[in-house]
Amino acid sequence: MTAAQSSSSGSTEEILVLYGSQTGNSEGAAEEIASLIPFKLLSPSPCTARCMHLDDFLELEKAKWTRLVVIVCSSYGVGQAPIGARKFREFCDEIWDGGRGISLEGVNFALLGLGDSHYTTYFRNPTTIDEALAAAGATRVGKLGKADASGTGEDEQSKVIDRWIENIWTDLARVVAADPPEREALDKAQEGTWALCLELFPEWKPGMGGAAMAALYVPLVGVILAVLAHFFWSGRW
Repeated sequence: MTAAQSSSSGSTEEILVLYGSQTGNSEGAAEEIASLIPFKLLSPSPCTARCMHLDDFLELEKAKWTRLVVIVCSSYGVGQAPIGARKFREFCDEIWDGGRGISLEGVNFALLGLGDSHYTTYFRNPTTIDEALAAAGATRVGKLGKADASGTGEDEQSKVIDRWIENIWTDLARVVAADPPEREALDKAQEGTWALCLELFPEWKPGMGGAAMAALYVPLVGVILAVLAHFFWSGRW
């Protein structure tokens, strides 16, 4: 996890920059965005940024949504999620399957997607994230970025990423300049997201780590003891 922060005697607003990355391109773009936020978003109050995996946002932050998040994520393989975004993809898939009535109203997100059009499913993962968050009530700001690894000329992936980053600041500034949503809306978004995560990933429940390890090792200990007893009683000790 990286962080970019600005110093100010007044209040600040935190923006989360979340990413999933297989080759490092999405991670690099996310870190660049996070590093620029304190210098690009100064009014009405300075903004700080934290950059982390999408999965870490769910598990470690317990899905504590801020009113504005920036997501940078690619597709991997046949439209699957890359490293650091696989749990988040499961969360988005579940929204499409019903979502347990999750509400993400009050959450705004900007999304830069990466992929390779050499594959027919090259943009499936960013598209799934975009549509699932919108279906749950979140609002996308700015253009959905599509950075193609097979792009050439002005459509070369690195150039598309640079243009998206350059052009997104007006949209982000519009969000932070607006009146913030009611705290209850963001609390409801967190509670609903975290509750669904605990259903999807029960190992995240408090105390489940030790129980899971015990479930793994107790049968193993029994096997070891049985083998030792066999050697002891057979006289081959």
